[in-house]
Amino acid sequence: MKHLKSPYFPLFILLIILSAFGYRSFFDADYTQTEKEIFALNYHQNLGLRQEYANLAQRTQKNAQGKFREEGGEQNDCAREMYKSLEIKMNNLSKIYEGIHLNYFEKTKVELKEEEFPPKLSNPKVVTAINEYVQKVSKLDSSLANNYKDFVFEEGMTDKELDDFYFDTDDYLRAFHYSRFEVELSKMYYEDIKQLSQNYFLYPLPMKIEDAKVVPYVWYDRSSNLDKGKYTIKTMSVFSFDKLKSRLVYPKNIETEFDENGFIIIPKEFQKGVQLFQVKIPILCDRDTTLGIKIDFDYRDTYYKNEK
Repeated sequence: MKHLKSPYFPLFILLIILSAFGYRSFFDADYTQTEKEIFALNYHQNLGLRQEYANLAQRTQKNAQGKFREEGGEQNDCAREMYKSLEIKMNNLSKIYEGIHLNYFEKTKVELKEEEFPPKLSNPKVVTAINEYVQKVSKLDSSLANNYKDFVFEEGMTDKELDDFYFDTDDYLRAFHYSRFEVELSKMYYEDIKQLSQNYFLYPLPMKIEDAKVVPYVWYDRSSNLDKGKYTIKTMSVFSFDKLKSRLVYPKNIETEFDENGFIIIPKEFQKGVQLFQVKIPILCDRDTTLGIKIDFDYRDTYYKNEK
């Protein structure tokens, strides 16, 4: 039994086992059947989520087409040209996504059977795939280029570093992480399709959340029976008007002025009674939209005129 004390004997046996069954298969056996089923479930859920994002992108394209027809865009030369440009960009974006997903994800999976799990992955290049997608879509439109201006994927890892971090392990974890990155690519594609449609057609008003302003105001609580404390400070998020394009069109001959934050200044002579204002905002192809604003100045005076 002296040979059992040798440190080389267990290593020799391990090498025989690994050579016979393979490194990954040997350690894959450490998972219980339930754990393997959970990995498989998560993997297929990720694939379903990836397809859902792709479907949402297609639906967004169809919605843009429907919106174009609803608003009579086919009868407007400018709108027709604008939608044609949007359609070309969205179609090119779809081709970029589909090509990259096919080359870098679908073709790297080697499955003997359709239902087999985990799939064997051949030379994954996730970093190259994501960066290639970003570079190509950034050339399609300036708004997309601006979105990806400071884009850094996975803290700037290279393909090798990403492989060492996520994929240098057993086949179950490799497949799970790989499917996560499939979802990431598909989500980026959907967000880009959505932005194109919003910028060009569906939502022409350039209201970006980072442009929202938080405005405090005094609120009178009419339900309060207390002599004190019936006034409270509340806030609302608002978007200012575009000073160059927006103007007051009602009442007639009213002068349009803005403060430094882009909010319309109501002339003092109109700050009485119940007033209706209309603001015209040019949108698609010189077509305008008019926003109606009703302000009750009497309500304000009723509760605030005697307050300091």
